[in-house]
Amino acid sequence: MRIYPKATSLFAATCVCLAGATQTQAQEVTPPQVLFTNCNIFDGIAESLAEGRNVLVEGNLIASVGDASLAAEGAEVVDCDERTLMPGLIDAHSHLYMNMDGGVAGMERASWEEIGSRSVHMAVEYLLNGITSVRDMGGGGSGLKKTVDAGLVAGPRIYPSGAYISQTSGHGDFRNGSQRNPNLPPFANDNNLQRLGITIIADGVDQVIAAVRQNLSQGSSQLKLMAGGGVSSTLDPLHTMQFFPEEIEAAVRAAADWDTYVGVHVFSDEGIRRSVDAGVKSIEHGFFASRDTMQLMKDNGVFLVSQMTGISPYLQQLPALQAEPNRSKLLNAQAQSQDYVENVKAIRPPMAFATDVVFTTAEAMRGQIDYEKWFHADLFGNHAMLVSATSAAGELLAYSGQANPYPGKLGVIEEGAYADILVVDGNPLEDITVIGGNAQWYDAEPRGPNIPTLPIIMKDGRIYKNTLSDWTPEYLQKPDPSTLRTSETY
Repeated sequence: MRIYPKATSLFAATCVCLAGATQTQAQEVTPPQVLFTNCNIFDGIAESLAEGRNVLVEGNLIASVGDASLAAEGAEVVDCDERTLMPGLIDAHSHLYMNMDGGVAGMERASWEEIGSRSVHMAVEYLLNGITSVRDMGGGGSGLKKTVDAGLVAGPRIYPSGAYISQTSGHGDFRNGSQRNPNLPPFANDNNLQRLGITIIADGVDQVIAAVRQNLSQGSSQLKLMAGGGVSSTLDPLHTMQFFPEEIEAAVRAAADWDTYVGVHVFSDEGIRRSVDAGVKSIEHGFFASRDTMQLMKDNGVFLVSQMTGISPYLQQLPALQAEPNRSKLLNAQAQSQDYVENVKAIRPPMAFATDVVFTTAEAMRGQIDYEKWFHADLFGNHAMLVSATSAAGELLAYSGQANPYPGKLGVIEEGAYADILVVDGNPLEDITVIGGNAQWYDAEPRGPNIPTLPIIMKDGRIYKNTLSDWTPEYLQKPDPSTLRTSETY
């Protein structure tokens, strides 16, 4: 096998022709093997590193975890040199398709061609951030997921929720005041996001059931309902309760028939309790939850999925939220979130890491993800942040049951789990900046797409970034230009 200069960026991986690699793999009797040696392992659970360990990957699975005696004849060897080896990160609340500058107005002006191409950019960015799985909580179906799975573009595993499901004047009703309601005479659809299938306005049990089933038909692995007001929207006051209990229950029943579950956007304590009583399995945001309500969530195995930027003092300076009614909503929301951190610490409901990046790309996107990593760790500790972004989030993804597009184990370093692996310069249990965390947000110095302290990013047994070794996987090698049908640059 010819060796070329080591790949320093994921962009090299997305432009190569994969036909040669596929043909080579088809001729092999056993799956390709990669042996990581001399590693200090964070397994996604433990509070300290296991030192001096080796990890053998066969195909797309972790075949074995052992001491320095673990070996495999013929395996490609990557020497961690006492670096940390850990699971790929999981973002349990992302929006790959909500990617236009200018917020909702920008989305209203956009075509699927522009939104779709930007979603590829978002996928690449998440993977370069060490995030190897995302739960897309509204905005798109399974098209990008299928394209990533086919190896045509680089990106994380994607758990799609499909279109937002919102009541009229709910958090997912992105119309402006002059646009007509498609559910009322003359039944005209003036809204771009509804025409593109990014959101669905559903009123009443029958329409909610139809919306859920439509999303499931498009490959959704879980569903997303809007069960309360939000800050970034305009038609839904923050205090509002959205969807009657029977409507949420109908969505839960329709999802359960496909062996999957419903997550809801909701802030208010009353709205959270209504949703948990109806059978939902994840509360997105949930900043106003009382301790009693968090205990109810914990007792029912309901995950709390909160982006910590939502309670950051930084948020009051965000330009996109300075106009009314959004600024008043923001101040109201932050006032009602004062007890959130202490309530979480007191009850410890199951929790999954979230970034909730919307309407931003490139440097601004990187800055938000970096700050989210740091701020979550600052509030709850590095270990809690890392668990929420690995093993705990993996448990939430498994709630999709038979609708799970990736039914193996995620978020842990153990035998039989998917080989989604990061090698890190430093110990993230002690220093969260080594996985990209940054105490500054949109005032941070802009950075490029690569995090230097993440020298290796592996997803599904494939190394997409490698700055440690002279060994470059075949699908990352520089191909003969005569075999390419596309440009060599991403």
